[in-house]
Amino acid sequence: DKLLENIVDQAMELTGADGGSIYVKEDNSLSFKILKNKVLKKKFKGKDLKSIFPIHKIPINYHSMAGYAALKGEILNFKSREEARASGFSFDEKIEKALNYVTQSTLTIPLKTRNEEVVGVLQLINPREDGKIVTFKAEHESVMEYLASQAAIAIQNAHLIKEIKEVQLHAIYTLSSAAEFRDKITGDHIKRISQTSYLIARKLGLHEDESELILYASPMHDIGKIAIPDRILFKPARLTENEWRVMQKHTIYGAQIIGETPYPLFQYAKNIALYHHERFDGKGYPEGLKGKKIPLEARIVAIADVFDALVTSRPYKKAWSIESAIEYIAEERGHHFDPEIANIFLDNIKLVKEIYRKIT
Repeated sequence: DKLLENIVDQAMELTGADGGSIYVKEDNSLSFKILKNKVLKKKFKGKDLKSIFPIHKIPINYHSMAGYAALKGEILNFKSREEARASGFSFDEKIEKALNYVTQSTLTIPLKTRNEEVVGVLQLINPREDGKIVTFKAEHESVMEYLASQAAIAIQNAHLIKEIKEVQLHAIYTLSSAAEFRDKITGDHIKRISQTSYLIARKLGLHEDESELILYASPMHDIGKIAIPDRILFKPARLTENEWRVMQKHTIYGAQIIGETPYPLFQYAKNIALYHHERFDGKGYPEGLKGKKIPLEARIVAIADVFDALVTSRPYKKAWSIESAIEYIAEERGHHFDPEIANIFLDNIKLVKEIYRKIT
């Protein structure tokens, strides 16, 4: 997004335009990605302009300039509203009246990849000279075509990165399911914990990169169970004291399986595997760490893991109701769980429920 923002800024500076937008193609529509306008920014004191406009998606058809440019792959350069209307395009006069701002000149350019695939649209409005609205010049088109090609590359790269991340996450889910499969637990358990942990991380205010590390690392929290004997792992009754000590070692085995690594993803995974059964009050295992000495990623996953365990049926217990599990999380603030993280979880329980609705 930062690169696309810079491209819009450059386009506005080079043409003297009041505003610029980038739309990204998603299926059969265009979605607002970047929206800037110097005049409206002053008028609304820096408010996010996307929150002002009610329409965030535009159909790819002949009815709008952006839709037409995406469909035909052609540049549209209109000197006036009248010229645009004569070509069959209209303006949302209700929005213009509400904003007290009128679009006069427009330059709309498709974002094309090297193989001529349209991945979005760059649109500029109202260039000015000496404070007066003028028209876009022919030389503006060639310069904007170059910037549009750079935006297309950025969008295409973003799509590729997203695809690679999705493949990586699928691979992690699949491999992490090996241990859960032995424990008769479905892959949904892993996905729910992963998504819930990511939600908590974001709501805590962690950066997207760190939150993604938790999203990708949390599925490996119980990888050490692969080293636990079947007679203990599959036992349908309460474990004996000796058996429980063996079961607790799955945290140590998990850390050993992941091992020493220079990669942040697996460093997070190791901390989560080793410490997700520690308690905030120091009564957990395997090391009895207390409070903030427990790594943050492990404190986050601890809540997601316990909540999922409570609301899921196992051979030795029935599933709790979501309400009962919520009460337990609330009661264990400062005891089992980091109180700040528990409060974040409880404050966002509607979003947690939505994760569970989607992944069952």
